[in-house]
Amino acid sequence: MKLISYISSLIIGASLILVFEPFNFWFLTFFIPLSLYFLIKDHDIKSSFYLGWFFGFGLWLIGIFWIENSIYFYGGATKSVSYFLVICLSAFLALLNGIFFGIFAYCKTKTNFDILFLFPSIWVGSEWIREFLLSGFPWFYLGYTSLDNFFFSGFIPIFGVFGMSFILIFIPALIFVLGESLISGRQKNISLIYLTIFSLFLIASFSSYKVEWTTKKDEVNIVIIQPNISIEEKWSFQGENESINLFKSKIKEHSSKSKNKDILSIIFWPEVFLPGLSSKYTKVIDELEIYISESNFASIFGILSKSNNEEGVSNSLMSLGKLNGKFDKQKLVPFGEYVPFTIFDSFFSFFNLNRPNVVSSNNNVLINSNDLNISSAICYEIAYQDIFLKHGKQSNLLFNASNDNWFGDTIGPYQHLQIARYRAAENRKPLIRSTSTGVSALINKFGSVVKSIDIDNLEQKVSNSQQIESIIFTRSGHTPFITFGKWPSIFFILILIFGSFFNKMLRNEKD
Repeated sequence: MKLISYISSLIIGASLILVFEPFNFWFLTFFIPLSLYFLIKDHDIKSSFYLGWFFGFGLWLIGIFWIENSIYFYGGATKSVSYFLVICLSAFLALLNGIFFGIFAYCKTKTNFDILFLFPSIWVGSEWIREFLLSGFPWFYLGYTSLDNFFFSGFIPIFGVFGMSFILIFIPALIFVLGESLISGRQKNISLIYLTIFSLFLIASFSSYKVEWTTKKDEVNIVIIQPNISIEEKWSFQGENESINLFKSKIKEHSSKSKNKDILSIIFWPEVFLPGLSSKYTKVIDELEIYISESNFASIFGILSKSNNEEGVSNSLMSLGKLNGKFDKQKLVPFGEYVPFTIFDSFFSFFNLNRPNVVSSNNNVLINSNDLNISSAICYEIAYQDIFLKHGKQSNLLFNASNDNWFGDTIGPYQHLQIARYRAAENRKPLIRSTSTGVSALINKFGSVVKSIDIDNLEQKVSNSQQIESIIFTRSGHTPFITFGKWPSIFFILILIFGSFFNKMLRNEKD
């Protein structure tokens, strides 16, 4: 019987991947989390831990298997070693699910409080701890699936992703207990309360969606470049020349078009587009600065720069033309850009894996002009809400430069795009996303993709760059989420969890 339960939990965890991109069966969020609740609600602490672990293992193994692509092709590992490492990572992340659902088993009251408040809180608690524990892995937050959920997407700029994770479990639970009370015919007053709460949630969500949290500011002509140059090619002599030539030609082309025009034109390039230290391209950049000096033009491009730490380099965004400032990446990819703990040095040596040499920087500033403030995030760090929260009140436009080439033609880049879309919806401001080989996109203030360039699958070693060009409106102001951040949601769930924990301790003492 237990084996069947464990297999069921594994299947439920694996099926949760369907609610995220590229599948985006968001309506399944009404069923999958509650399926896990009904599976574990009558189990003891030990069984709940194992059920939670199997659930997490199914989710992580299927959901992040695309990491194997980067470990094998770019980390120097064999196929068997890359599979082994993904399995180990999935098993480790699943421990958090097991621990939190073990806590649920300890705290449960066997009343409707469990399904309505305790279970959603436990779920969100397991998400939140992943944001910072052991350098953090903020992936697969249930709240991300609310982007296309027209019932409750209006709450996104109010509650943010953690608040939405809670709501997406609370509402189906509320519907269930409402239906149960109506069928039983008992406690009609309670049924009326449940129905009223559900109705108020729907009304508030639809009303919130129509609120103009931010206002139109200035028109900007934006150009998003997707070079479609593979990692192997980019770091070759031929690829570097191709990158430089594309850089020069596009900047000269669009800066010439922007002469004598009132609308600022900006070209956005992906993460580390120019393959090397910025000092290596000083001559090229200086020549372009002179060329575009008479134009109403600017550009932001990814490059490596010398860090204050002499032992490493920074992953940076630099600006040209009418924009000023340099942004350095703060949130690095564990094992992809840095080794989080010295204990793993011997691990890398044993498997003969490549060691990253990028360092984190606190130079996380707005790239701006007199009338425009651009808040940036490089690649993986867009998964951290705090990156945009820091400048949320001042920013007018959001930018995400990335290189999802590491993950190949897998589901990884689409999951990454969904997270970027959510950041736009939280801020109610447009977001520009430029990637090396896809998916690049222009995203509006609601988090909807206006235009996009899909993953480039061409293996030809010639230039086949693509671009998006559009006129957009920057926006000023900020949403309630930007004002208060994630902490109201976090404090709410922590109060519920710790309150339940201490209540259980008191009950045990009385017994």
